Amino acid sequence: MLALLAVVSSALALASGVAADSIPAGSAAHFFSSQNPSLVFAPESVAAGAFLVTANPGDGSSADITALHAVSGSRVPTQIAYGNLCITAKGVVPESSSQILYFDNCDPQDEAQFWTINEEPATISNADGNCITLGRAAKGVTVRPSSLVDIFSRER
Repeated sequence: MLALLAVVSSALALASGVAADSIPAGSAAHFFSSQNPSLVFAPESVAAGAFLVTANPGDGSSADITALHAVSGSRVPTQIAYGNLCITAKGVVPESSSQILYFDNCDPQDEAQFWTINEEPATISNADGNCITLGRAAKGVTVRPSSLVDIFSRER
């Protein structure tokens, strides 16, 4: 299970010791998998309740469902959104039958919607210490939280 990585401005590999770029507040980013760098995560549809799945990256336009926004930027608790839909862990229990992350209407009061995009180690984690991870690296696979702290690399 490997975590996912945000693409913002330059090709960087944490394993090489290069400092990772930060994501400015409100900026769109593709979050690539280190397990399969051709995949990003995205909502499976533009609707509340849509699962977070892996997909091929889009073109980065405003209509690109794979270009997600870090509302408050990296290194601080932030919602990760597409439009008014945010990734949430509400009701999600790692290592259980209800472990799939999904999108819900953004609610700035909902702590289950806040994630920290960390640079060292490069992870996306929530307040419970869970990281966003893949079960297996294939297109269309659902994305889930894991208590494992996986390292992922950043690529442009």
